[in-house]
Amino acid sequence: MTGSGGRAGLRLGRGRGWLTAPVLAALLMLVATFLHSALADDLPGGTFAMLMVVVIGATVLWMDVSPARLRGIGAVEWAMALYLMWSVYSVIAPHEYSTVVPLDGLDYPPERFIMTGTVIPFLMYVVGRYAFDRPPAVRVTLWTVLALAAYSAWVSILEFTGPAGWVWPQSIVDGSTPADETWVGRAVGVVEQPVVNGLILVLGFAIAVSLMSRHGEPAWRRCLLFAVAVACGYGLYLTHTRVAWLSGAVMLVIGALLARGYRTVYVAAIGLVATVVALNWSVFTSTDREAGGVGSQSEVWDRLNMIRTALWAFSQKPIDGWGIGRFRAVNTFHHQQWAPEIPWRNGYGMPSHMNELGILAELGLIGLALWISVLVLIAYRLRDAYRTLPDGDICGKPLAVIAITALATLLCTGFTVDLRFLDFPTATVFLLVGIAVGWCDRHKPAHAATGGKAVTRAISATRA
Repeated sequence: MTGSGGRAGLRLGRGRGWLTAPVLAALLMLVATFLHSALADDLPGGTFAMLMVVVIGATVLWMDVSPARLRGIGAVEWAMALYLMWSVYSVIAPHEYSTVVPLDGLDYPPERFIMTGTVIPFLMYVVGRYAFDRPPAVRVTLWTVLALAAYSAWVSILEFTGPAGWVWPQSIVDGSTPADETWVGRAVGVVEQPVVNGLILVLGFAIAVSLMSRHGEPAWRRCLLFAVAVACGYGLYLTHTRVAWLSGAVMLVIGALLARGYRTVYVAAIGLVATVVALNWSVFTSTDREAGGVGSQSEVWDRLNMIRTALWAFSQKPIDGWGIGRFRAVNTFHHQQWAPEIPWRNGYGMPSHMNELGILAELGLIGLALWISVLVLIAYRLRDAYRTLPDGDICGKPLAVIAITALATLLCTGFTVDLRFLDFPTATVFLLVGIAVGWCDRHKPAHAATGGKAVTRAISATRA
């Protein structure tokens, strides 16, 4: 690059502030996905495709003018590329059924399916790994996710306590969405889905506890973070959703095991939750959502029949599957029954409620193997980050713990929903994971050069 344009790009890429173009673009994408459901009728067509182009363009420009950046493509990125290529192949290959849903005639284009469930999260991982190389960028990302979680907690609580006029979007409380009939008595949040809302609140709790534990935080900020953590915990309870609570339990266990220096908060939370559940076990296992129960025989039957259908679909087309976006068609024309005592009608025509089984049915064994490869490689990199990064600094082990929690929560969420329909949770998790992996990559050379001494602050100083 030459001339004034080159100098401007250089300032943008290597300026002293955190506001580099890729950081700003990625955070804009994150907020847009959070508001996707609320603004679905107001956003112009192609909004997310345009945002994706902005993120890619900003990142390419930044990489061009940042000679000190990370270089090279890792195993995770190669696995992502292969999975994306297989998904694209599934779009163009001929299949027995179309993507039109037989029961209602609606069409969910496979290109949108790929963008939501594959391109956006993978892009966020890459941008997070390469471009979020300054501590201020990491901090503003954590505070952005925390702010979104805090608002989701606010909306979740007001959904039950009122005043209803303070809730936005109003569709949460005015009964204007069909989801109200399905999720009555559950906190659905801005995303209008209790499972996804639970994931957001779990991340909010984990980030609040991590930031609250840092030395040097002023008292007022610690009080604010404590209030957000409590609100996220209470909002998570109000989801009255099994997998959301399971995600919360997994988060607490991970924190108790890995959060060095601040695991007391997680241990205390585990004790509190265990005591409350033990004292109210009969209510907890009941089907009364408003009282705090999470029992639902009908939902269990739905999932069992869909599991049986997915396994049948795999047995018929094990290699390349029935085609991306076709599970609902398969579940309509070839719906299976788990057992004679379970009503055949349960789960009929529904989308997959288990992420990996949905991939297995639609993309076959090859698609599932590639997806699992992505997850396993990411898990390995996070293990490496936790073992390598130093304690204390927000870009050290606390960041790795947050990323590990995010990935574990995403896997729990995938037990009951097809993650490929959901843009915000996957985008958020992959961004956090990419940031943690990137900091591990930057720390390793300095770590080896200093004989294992903590060097995160030195790295931070050179990039501030």
